[in-house]
Amino acid sequence: MKDKKEIARLVYEELKQGNISSTLSLILKEIKKEKTDKLQMTKTPLLNSIGQELGKLLIEEDWKFEKLMELWNAGKREEKLIVISALGIISKKEYEHTKQFVIEILSDISDWEICDQLALRVIVNLAVQNQKEIFSLMKQWTKSKNKWIRRLAVATIPPYIRAKKSESEICLEFLDQVMREEDKDVKKAAGWALREISKKDPESVFEFLKKWAKEEDKNTTWIIKEGMKKLKKEQQNELRVLMGA
Repeated sequence: MKDKKEIARLVYEELKQGNISSTLSLILKEIKKEKTDKLQMTKTPLLNSIGQELGKLLIEEDWKFEKLMELWNAGKREEKLIVISALGIISKKEYEHTKQFVIEILSDISDWEICDQLALRVIVNLAVQNQKEIFSLMKQWTKSKNKWIRRLAVATIPPYIRAKKSESEICLEFLDQVMREEDKDVKKAAGWALREISKKDPESVFEFLKKWAKEEDKNTTWIIKEGMKKLKKEQQNELRVLMGA
């Protein structure tokens, strides 16, 4: 198999020519050997690496969003992960067009891997550039009937707090909206977010969870139990008492 830069260059040339079907065939051909040898899906890090190299090649091209959208719409898991990683590079320079791209593909998110990679590689970059606007969008997403769109919003919090260590208050205010979430995949993301914030500001998380521990809601209780795991043992014990556990 060719290395990631060679594959990215080949994909770039095919996209430049508008050969989407050839691009799909090329990607499948170049990753097929690894899939056969490993007897599993192509590993995400490889696809991410190809996408990052592709993003570097595309960043100055005016046609990049149009062709990436065509690749997204025509592709499956592998192509979508490559597109996401390319957008991760492009999003640092082209905020507005990347934001619009994300809005257009929201309804096409249908599994945790695509959801989380989009949060970790693209949405966080947009949020760092314009916290107010992106958090406003994320609040809208938490009301979606599509659980993966709700998870996308929540899964953006862990990488955001790693990038913006002093903004725990903003992140906790956001999480107020999902503390009664019923879906397990979204609840898992909320617990993950709380654990990440705990690494930066454990006292604020403790006070936040004390407030919610008074709620008699099984979903809230589940999120608290998952979210408190990075807190001190005595704080966890106090939360258990408040929850009646």
